[in-house]
Amino acid sequence: MGQKTSIALLMMAIAVAGCNRSSNALNINTQAPPQPLPSVPSGTVETAQLDPITDQNAQPAVPNSELEAPTAPQAPTVTEATQEVKPEVQTAALDPAPASNEPLTHEPLAGSWNVASDSSQCRAILAFTKWSGGYRATTLRCNSPELSTVTAWDVKGSKVVLVDANGSQVASLGSAGTERYAGVTSSGKPITFSR
Repeated sequence: MGQKTSIALLMMAIAVAGCNRSSNALNINTQAPPQPLPSVPSGTVETAQLDPITDQNAQPAVPNSELEAPTAPQAPTVTEATQEVKPEVQTAALDPAPASNEPLTHEPLAGSWNVASDSSQCRAILAFTKWSGGYRATTLRCNSPELSTVTAWDVKGSKVVLVDANGSQVASLGSAGTERYAGVTSSGKPITFSR
């Protein structure tokens, strides 16, 4: 037991010596911090005219006496009879814009869309993750049982197609302008995506 006791005492002495050294190590920098510098120059400020900037490629300056006022061009003479111009009449369409026939790509369609359908808070999330039937999709806060079955989406030519878990088409939408797609569900109800 004497040997175990002496080893324990030796270990405690080493630990105490180590603690003393580490506390001294923290006080290594015993110098006072430097004095702060003044925030404003203490001297006076002088002003002087700067030399002009010269550019190797610059054109020589033209004296004011050589500058002339530009002359106005003469109006052409009209020799032909004027034609009667009929204004075009533009009307606003009540129906959504016709779908574009240009093929769609997946990249601009991925993300969150506001769905004008059965709820003002209805959203569709079109992910870029491969899934059965195309890419993964889901709807949020939509009251329609039809829209709540959406599990995937894909692009078929110029249409965005939403499908359910069985691979059945739930809705088909075509481009109706910038960041807007319109179409119908499989039951014939109108549906619109917008951002």
